[in-house]
Amino acid sequence: MFVAFLLSIGLTIFGVRRYRELADGTEARTITEREVRDLARHDPLTGLPNRRLFDDELDLCVGLATDTHQVAVLMLGLDGLKRIKDTHGHAAVDKALCELATRLADILCKDGFLARIGGDEFGIVLPNISSLEDPANLARRIVASAADSFAIEAGAAELSLGIGIAIAPLDGVTPHELVRRAERALYRAQGDGRSRVRFFEPDMDVHVERRINIERELRSAIATDIIEPHYQPVVSLVSNRIVGFEALPRWENKTSGHIPPDVFIPIAEETGLINALGDQLFRRACLDATAWPKTLSLAFNISPVQLRDSALGERIISLLEQTGFSPRRLEIEITESAFVERNGAAKTVIDELRQAGVRIALDDFGTGYATLSQLLSFRLTRSRSIAASCRISTTALTAG
Repeated sequence: MFVAFLLSIGLTIFGVRRYRELADGTEARTITEREVRDLARHDPLTGLPNRRLFDDELDLCVGLATDTHQVAVLMLGLDGLKRIKDTHGHAAVDKALCELATRLADILCKDGFLARIGGDEFGIVLPNISSLEDPANLARRIVASAADSFAIEAGAAELSLGIGIAIAPLDGVTPHELVRRAERALYRAQGDGRSRVRFFEPDMDVHVERRINIERELRSAIATDIIEPHYQPVVSLVSNRIVGFEALPRWENKTSGHIPPDVFIPIAEETGLINALGDQLFRRACLDATAWPKTLSLAFNISPVQLRDSALGERIISLLEQTGFSPRRLEIEITESAFVERNGAAKTVIDELRQAGVRIALDDFGTGYATLSQLLSFRLTRSRSIAASCRISTTALTAG
Protein backbone atom coordinates (compact mmCIF):
# COMPACT_ATOMS: atom_id res chain seq x y z
CA MET A 1 0.00 0.00 0.00
CA PHE A 2 2.83 2.36 0.87
CA VAL A 3 4.53 1.65 -2.46
CA ALA A 4 1.25 2.17 -4.29
CA PHE A 5 0.78 5.46 -2.46
CA LEU A 6 4.24 6.65 -3.51
CA LEU A 7 3.61 5.59 -7.10
CA SER A 8 0.34 7.49 -7.20
CA ILE A 9 2.03 10.64 -5.90
CA GLY A 10 4.85 10.26 -8.44
CA LEU A 11 2.43 9.73 -11.28
CA THR A 12 0.45 12.78 -10.18
CA ILE A 13 3.59 14.95 -10.08
CA PHE A 14 4.69 13.60 -13.46
CA GLY A 15 1.25 14.26 -14.93
CA VAL A 16 1.22 17.85 -13.63
CA ARG A 17 4.71 18.50 -15.00
CA ARG A 18 3.83 16.94 -18.33
CA TYR A 19 0.67 19.00 -18.53
CA ARG A 20 2.64 22.16 -17.85
CA GLU A 21 5.20 21.24 -20.51
CA LEU A 22 2.46 20.60 -23.04
CA ALA A 23 0.72 23.84 -22.10
CA ASP A 24 3.98 25.80 -22.38
CA GLY A 25 4.69 24.16 -25.74
CA THR A 26 1.23 24.97 -27.02
CA GLU A 27 1.54 28.57 -25.86
CA ALA A 28 4.98 28.91 -27.47
CA ARG A 29 3.66 27.41 -30.70
CA THR A 30 0.69 29.77 -30.64
CA ILE A 31 3.00 32.75 -30.10
CA THR A 32 5.28 31.58 -32.91
CA GLU A 33 2.37 31.11 -35.28
CA ARG A 34 1.05 34.55 -34.37
CA GLU A 35 4.48 36.08 -35.01
CA VAL A 36 4.74 34.30 -38.36
CA ARG A 37 1.30 35.57 -39.36
CA ASP A 38 2.27 39.05 -38.19
CA LEU A 39 5.49 38.98 -40.21
CA ALA A 40 3.58 37.82 -43.28
CA ARG A 41 1.33 40.88 -43.02
CA HIS A 42 4.00 43.51 -42.33
CA ASP A 43 6.87 45.01 -44.29
CA PRO A 44 10.15 43.73 -42.76
CA LEU A 45 12.05 46.97 -43.48
CA THR A 46 9.71 49.69 -42.20
CA GLY A 47 7.50 47.58 -39.91
CA LEU A 48 4.41 49.00 -41.61
CA PRO A 49 1.52 46.80 -42.75
CA ASN A 50 2.09 45.33 -46.20
CA ARG A 51 -0.18 44.97 -49.23
CA ARG A 52 -2.05 41.98 -47.79
CA LEU A 53 -3.05 43.80 -44.60
CA PHE A 54 -3.77 46.97 -46.60
CA ASP A 55 -6.21 45.04 -48.80
CA ASP A 56 -7.95 43.54 -45.76
CA GLU A 57 -8.35 46.96 -44.12
CA LEU A 58 -9.57 48.56 -47.33
CA ASP A 59 -12.07 45.75 -47.91
CA LEU A 60 -13.50 46.30 -44.41
CA CYS A 61 -13.73 50.09 -44.81
CA VAL A 62 -15.20 50.04 -48.31
CA GLY A 63 -17.90 47.66 -47.12
CA LEU A 64 -19.09 50.39 -44.76
CA ALA A 65 -18.82 53.28 -47.24
CA THR A 66 -21.92 55.34 -48.04
CA ASP A 67 -22.61 58.76 -49.52
CA THR A 68 -22.42 60.23 -46.00
CA HIS A 69 -19.63 57.91 -44.79
CA GLN A 70 -16.98 58.23 -47.53
CA VAL A 71 -13.62 56.49 -47.62
CA ALA A 72 -10.48 57.94 -49.23
CA VAL A 73 -7.64 55.90 -50.71
CA LEU A 74 -4.30 57.64 -51.24
CA MET A 75 -1.55 56.03 -53.30
CA LEU A 76 1.91 57.54 -52.81
CA GLY A 77 4.63 57.04 -55.42
CA LEU A 78 8.24 57.98 -54.65
CA ASP A 79 10.70 59.53 -57.06
CA GLY A 80 14.42 59.63 -56.37
CA LEU A 81 15.15 56.20 -54.90
CA LYS A 82 17.23 55.13 -57.90
CA ARG A 83 19.27 58.31 -57.68
CA ILE A 84 19.98 57.65 -53.99
CA LYS A 85 20.90 54.02 -54.71
CA ASP A 86 23.26 54.95 -57.55
CA THR A 87 24.90 57.67 -55.48
CA HIS A 88 24.92 56.28 -51.94
CA GLY A 89 24.02 52.57 -52.17
CA HIS A 90 21.21 50.27 -50.99
CA ALA A 91 21.75 51.01 -47.28
CA ALA A 92 21.02 54.70 -47.89
CA VAL A 93 17.80 53.80 -49.70
CA ASP A 94 16.67 51.63 -46.77
CA LYS A 95 17.42 54.41 -44.30
CA ALA A 96 15.52 56.99 -46.35
CA LEU A 97 12.51 54.67 -46.64
CA CYS A 98 12.44 54.04 -42.90
CA GLU A 99 12.65 57.75 -42.15
CA LEU A 100 9.87 58.49 -44.63
CA ALA A 101 7.71 55.77 -43.04
CA THR A 102 8.24 57.42 -39.64
CA ARG A 103 7.27 60.84 -41.00
CA LEU A 104 4.13 59.46 -42.63
CA ALA A 105 3.10 57.64 -39.45
CA ASP A 106 3.61 60.82 -37.39
CA ILE A 107 1.48 62.87 -39.79
CA LEU A 108 -1.28 60.29 -39.98
CA CYS A 109 -1.40 59.45 -36.26
CA LYS A 110 -4.59 57.42 -35.69
CA ASP A 111 -6.67 59.09 -38.39
CA GLY A 112 -6.04 56.44 -41.02
CA PHE A 113 -4.30 53.25 -42.03
CA LEU A 114 -0.79 53.39 -43.55
CA ALA A 115 0.93 50.56 -45.45
CA ARG A 116 3.94 50.01 -47.65
CA ILE A 117 2.52 48.62 -50.89
CA GLY A 118 5.74 48.01 -52.80
CA GLY A 119 9.33 49.11 -53.21
CA ASP A 120 8.55 52.77 -53.94
CA GLU A 121 4.83 52.93 -53.16
CA PHE A 122 2.82 53.53 -49.98
CA GLY A 123 -0.94 53.40 -49.45
CA ILE A 124 -3.24 55.18 -47.00
CA VAL A 125 -6.89 54.50 -46.14
CA LEU A 126 -8.93 57.26 -44.50
CA PRO A 127 -12.02 55.41 -43.25
CA ASN A 128 -14.35 58.35 -42.62
CA ILE A 129 -13.86 61.73 -44.31
CA SER A 130 -16.18 64.69 -43.87
CA SER A 131 -15.19 66.35 -47.18
CA LEU A 132 -12.63 66.17 -49.98
CA GLU A 133 -10.55 68.68 -48.05
CA ASP A 134 -9.60 65.96 -45.54
CA PRO A 135 -7.50 63.85 -47.96
CA ALA A 136 -6.35 66.98 -49.82
CA ASN A 137 -4.98 68.57 -46.64
CA LEU A 138 -3.32 65.31 -45.61
CA ALA A 139 -1.71 64.98 -49.04
CA ARG A 140 -0.34 68.52 -48.89
CA ARG A 141 1.19 67.88 -45.46
CA ILE A 142 2.79 64.67 -46.73
CA VAL A 143 4.28 66.42 -49.77
CA ALA A 144 5.68 69.19 -47.56
CA SER A 145 7.19 66.65 -45.16
CA ALA A 146 8.81 64.62 -47.96
CA ALA A 147 10.36 67.80 -49.37
CA ASP A 148 12.72 68.01 -46.37
CA SER A 149 16.03 66.24 -47.01
CA PHE A 150 16.66 62.80 -45.54
CA ALA A 151 19.71 62.24 -43.36
CA ILE A 152 21.91 59.35 -44.49
CA GLU A 153 25.42 58.33 -43.54
CA ALA A 154 26.99 60.00 -46.57
CA GLY A 155 25.15 63.28 -45.96
CA ALA A 156 21.64 64.15 -47.11
CA ALA A 157 19.34 62.89 -49.84
CA GLU A 158 16.17 64.22 -51.42
CA LEU A 159 12.95 62.48 -52.37
CA SER A 160 9.80 63.69 -54.02
CA LEU A 161 6.46 61.94 -54.27
CA GLY A 162 3.23 62.10 -56.18
CA ILE A 163 -0.14 61.29 -54.62
CA GLY A 164 -3.24 59.94 -56.31
CA ILE A 165 -6.59 59.98 -54.48
CA ALA A 166 -9.82 58.05 -55.06
CA ILE A 167 -13.03 58.28 -53.02
CA ALA A 168 -15.53 55.53 -52.20
CA PRO A 169 -18.32 55.21 -53.19
CA LEU A 170 -17.88 58.15 -55.61
CA ASP A 171 -15.02 56.59 -57.65
CA GLY A 172 -15.68 52.91 -56.96
CA VAL A 173 -17.39 50.45 -54.66
CA THR A 174 -14.78 47.68 -54.62
CA PRO A 175 -11.22 47.77 -53.21
CA HIS A 176 -9.73 46.75 -56.56
CA GLU A 177 -11.54 49.51 -58.41
CA LEU A 178 -10.55 52.16 -55.88
CA VAL A 179 -6.87 51.18 -55.84
CA ARG A 180 -6.77 51.07 -59.64
CA ARG A 181 -8.27 54.54 -59.93
CA ALA A 182 -6.06 55.98 -57.17
CA GLU A 183 -3.05 54.58 -59.06
CA ARG A 184 -4.25 56.21 -62.27
CA ALA A 185 -4.54 59.51 -60.45
CA LEU A 186 -1.02 58.90 -59.12
CA TYR A 187 0.23 58.26 -62.64
CA ARG A 188 -1.25 61.58 -63.77
CA ALA A 189 0.24 63.36 -60.72
CA GLN A 190 3.71 62.03 -61.51
CA GLY A 191 3.29 63.04 -65.14
CA ASP A 192 2.47 66.60 -64.08
CA GLY A 193 5.83 67.03 -62.34
CA ARG A 194 7.49 66.59 -58.97
CA SER A 195 5.43 66.38 -55.78
CA ARG A 196 1.94 66.75 -57.27
CA VAL A 197 -1.45 65.65 -55.89
CA ARG A 198 -4.34 64.59 -58.11
CA PHE A 199 -7.86 63.31 -57.45
CA PHE A 200 -9.18 60.68 -59.81
CA GLU A 201 -11.19 62.04 -62.75
CA PRO A 202 -13.22 59.94 -65.21
CA ASP A 203 -11.11 60.99 -68.21
CA MET A 204 -8.05 59.41 -66.58
CA ASP A 205 -9.36 55.96 -67.46
CA VAL A 206 -9.55 56.95 -71.12
CA HIS A 207 -6.08 58.54 -70.98
CA VAL A 208 -4.44 55.51 -69.38
CA GLU A 209 -6.18 53.04 -71.69
CA ARG A 210 -4.96 55.03 -74.70
CA ARG A 211 -1.42 55.06 -73.33
CA ILE A 212 -1.52 51.30 -72.72
CA ASN A 213 -2.69 50.74 -76.28
CA ILE A 214 0.01 53.01 -77.71
CA GLU A 215 2.69 51.23 -75.67
CA ARG A 216 1.51 47.83 -76.90
CA GLU A 217 1.41 48.99 -80.53
CA LEU A 218 4.77 50.75 -80.13
CA ARG A 219 6.43 47.49 -79.13
CA SER A 220 4.94 45.87 -82.22
CA ALA A 221 6.01 48.79 -84.42
CA ILE A 222 9.62 48.52 -83.22
CA ALA A 223 9.60 44.74 -83.71
CA THR A 224 8.38 45.17 -87.32
CA ASP A 225 10.49 48.29 -88.01
CA ILE A 226 7.64 50.43 -89.32
CA ILE A 227 8.59 53.73 -87.62
CA GLU A 228 10.69 55.53 -90.21
CA PRO A 229 12.73 58.72 -90.49
CA HIS A 230 11.50 61.60 -92.61
CA TYR A 231 13.84 64.42 -93.52
CA GLN A 232 13.64 68.16 -92.95
CA PRO A 233 16.11 70.35 -94.89
CA VAL A 234 18.73 72.38 -93.06
CA VAL A 235 19.39 75.68 -94.87
CA SER A 236 22.44 77.89 -94.49
CA LEU A 237 21.40 81.52 -94.03
CA VAL A 238 24.78 82.58 -95.42
CA SER A 239 24.60 80.78 -98.76
CA ASN A 240 20.81 80.27 -98.80
CA ARG A 241 21.45 76.66 -99.82
CA ILE A 242 20.47 73.29 -98.35
CA VAL A 243 23.47 71.92 -96.45
CA GLY A 244 21.87 68.83 -94.96
CA PHE A 245 18.78 67.16 -93.58
CA GLU A 246 17.49 66.46 -90.08
CA ALA A 247 15.97 63.01 -89.48
CA LEU A 248 12.58 63.15 -87.76
CA PRO A 249 10.69 60.01 -86.62
CA ARG A 250 7.28 59.40 -88.18
CA TRP A 251 4.79 56.69 -87.26
CA GLU A 252 1.68 55.86 -89.27
CA ASN A 253 -0.38 53.41 -87.24
CA LYS A 254 -2.91 51.18 -89.02
CA THR A 255 -5.64 51.71 -86.41
CA SER A 256 -4.86 55.15 -84.95
CA GLY A 257 -3.39 56.88 -87.98
CA HIS A 258 -0.55 59.37 -87.53
CA ILE A 259 0.88 59.32 -84.00
CA PRO A 260 3.10 62.38 -83.36
CA PRO A 261 6.61 62.00 -81.85
CA ASP A 262 5.69 64.04 -78.77
CA VAL A 263 3.23 61.24 -77.92
CA PHE A 264 5.23 58.06 -78.60
CA ILE A 265 8.77 59.27 -77.79
CA PRO A 266 7.99 59.93 -74.06
CA ILE A 267 6.33 56.51 -73.85
CA ALA A 268 9.42 54.93 -75.42
CA GLU A 269 11.58 56.72 -72.85
CA GLU A 270 9.43 55.65 -69.89
CA THR A 271 9.22 52.00 -70.98
CA GLY A 272 12.90 51.54 -71.87
CA LEU A 273 12.17 51.20 -75.60
CA ILE A 274 13.98 54.38 -76.60
CA ASN A 275 17.38 52.77 -77.18
CA ALA A 276 16.00 50.10 -79.51
CA LEU A 277 13.90 52.70 -81.37
CA GLY A 278 16.78 55.19 -81.57
CA ASP A 279 19.25 52.61 -82.92
CA GLN A 280 16.69 51.43 -85.47
CA LEU A 281 15.96 54.95 -86.75
CA PHE A 282 19.64 55.89 -86.80
CA ARG A 283 20.57 52.85 -88.90
CA ARG A 284 17.84 53.64 -91.46
CA ALA A 285 18.82 57.33 -91.57
CA CYS A 286 22.48 56.48 -92.18
CA LEU A 287 21.56 54.06 -94.98
CA ASP A 288 19.36 56.72 -96.60
CA ALA A 289 22.03 59.43 -96.22
CA THR A 290 24.70 57.35 -97.98
CA ALA A 291 22.77 57.95 -101.23
CA TRP A 292 22.87 61.74 -100.81
CA PRO A 293 25.58 63.99 -102.28
CA LYS A 294 28.63 63.90 -100.00
CA THR A 295 28.29 67.63 -99.33
CA LEU A 296 25.05 67.07 -97.40
CA SER A 297 25.09 66.27 -93.68
CA LEU A 298 22.71 64.26 -91.50
CA ALA A 299 21.38 65.69 -88.21
CA PHE A 300 20.01 63.20 -85.71
CA ASN A 301 18.38 63.91 -82.32
CA ILE A 302 19.40 62.05 -79.15
CA SER A 303 17.16 62.22 -76.06
CA PRO A 304 18.51 62.78 -72.52
CA VAL A 305 17.34 59.28 -71.61
CA GLN A 306 19.55 57.77 -74.34
CA LEU A 307 22.52 59.76 -73.06
CA ARG A 308 22.30 57.94 -69.73
CA ASP A 309 23.55 54.83 -71.52
CA SER A 310 27.36 54.92 -71.54
CA ALA A 311 27.39 52.39 -74.43
CA LEU A 312 25.49 54.76 -76.75
CA GLY A 313 28.65 56.23 -78.28
CA GLU A 314 30.03 52.80 -79.15
CA ARG A 315 26.72 51.78 -80.77
CA ILE A 316 26.57 54.94 -82.90
CA ILE A 317 30.16 54.50 -84.09
CA SER A 318 29.48 50.82 -84.83
CA LEU A 319 26.36 51.68 -86.85
CA LEU A 320 28.35 54.27 -88.82
CA GLU A 321 30.90 51.60 -89.72
CA GLN A 322 28.20 49.08 -90.65
CA THR A 323 26.35 51.51 -92.94
CA GLY A 324 29.46 53.16 -94.39
CA PHE A 325 28.31 56.67 -93.48
CA SER A 326 31.12 59.09 -92.64
CA PRO A 327 31.08 60.37 -89.03
CA ARG A 328 32.23 63.77 -90.35
CA ARG A 329 28.88 64.14 -92.12
CA LEU A 330 26.94 63.39 -88.93
CA GLU A 331 25.66 65.96 -86.47
CA ILE A 332 24.17 64.70 -83.20
CA GLU A 333 21.68 67.08 -81.60
CA ILE A 334 21.07 67.12 -77.84
CA THR A 335 18.83 69.33 -75.73
CA GLU A 336 19.69 71.44 -72.71
CA SER A 337 17.79 69.08 -70.40
CA ALA A 338 20.66 66.60 -70.91
CA PHE A 339 22.84 68.88 -68.79
CA VAL A 340 20.47 68.95 -65.83
CA GLU A 341 21.02 65.29 -64.99
CA ARG A 342 24.44 65.13 -63.36
CA ASN A 343 25.39 62.00 -65.17
CA GLY A 344 28.94 61.35 -66.34
CA ALA A 345 27.64 58.97 -69.01
CA ALA A 346 26.48 61.87 -71.21
CA LYS A 347 29.92 63.50 -71.25
CA THR A 348 31.58 60.14 -71.96
CA VAL A 349 29.29 59.51 -74.92
CA ILE A 350 29.81 62.99 -76.36
CA ASP A 351 33.60 62.81 -75.95
CA GLU A 352 33.65 59.44 -77.80
CA LEU A 353 31.60 60.85 -80.66
CA ARG A 354 33.72 63.99 -80.95
CA GLN A 355 36.90 61.92 -81.11
CA ALA A 356 35.33 59.90 -83.93
CA GLY A 357 34.72 63.12 -85.89
CA VAL A 358 30.99 63.54 -85.14
CA ARG A 359 29.77 67.10 -84.63
CA ILE A 360 27.67 67.86 -81.51
CA ALA A 361 24.97 70.53 -81.63
CA LEU A 362 22.82 71.94 -78.85
CA ASP A 363 19.17 72.04 -79.89
CA ASP A 364 16.71 74.61 -78.51
CA PHE A 365 19.40 76.60 -76.73
CA GLY A 366 17.90 79.18 -74.38
CA THR A 367 15.31 77.08 -72.57
CA GLY A 368 17.08 77.91 -69.31
CA TYR A 369 18.08 74.43 -68.21
CA ALA A 370 21.86 74.58 -68.37
CA THR A 371 24.48 76.90 -66.94
CA LEU A 372 27.30 78.29 -69.08
CA SER A 373 29.87 76.19 -67.23
CA GLN A 374 27.90 73.05 -68.05
CA LEU A 375 27.68 74.01 -71.72
CA LEU A 376 31.41 74.75 -71.93
CA SER A 377 32.32 71.40 -70.36
CA PHE A 378 30.69 69.57 -73.28
CA ARG A 379 32.67 71.45 -75.97
CA LEU A 380 29.77 71.76 -78.40
CA THR A 381 30.23 72.33 -82.13
CA ARG A 382 27.32 74.74 -82.38
CA SER A 383 23.99 75.61 -80.78
CA ARG A 384 20.58 76.38 -82.21
CA SER A 385 18.71 79.06 -80.30
CA ILE A 386 14.95 78.87 -79.96
CA ALA A 387 14.88 82.62 -80.52
CA ALA A 388 17.01 82.67 -83.68
CA SER A 389 16.84 79.35 -85.44
CA CYS A 390 18.94 78.65 -88.52
CA ARG A 391 16.68 75.72 -89.43
CA ILE A 392 13.84 76.34 -91.87
CA SER A 393 10.75 74.25 -91.19
CA THR A 394 9.31 72.71 -94.33
CA THR A 395 7.19 69.71 -95.18
CA ALA A 396 9.05 66.55 -94.13
CA LEU A 397 10.70 64.84 -97.05
CA THR A 398 11.01 61.09 -97.37
CA ALA A 399 14.26 59.46 -98.38
CA GLY A 400 13.04 59.30 -101.97
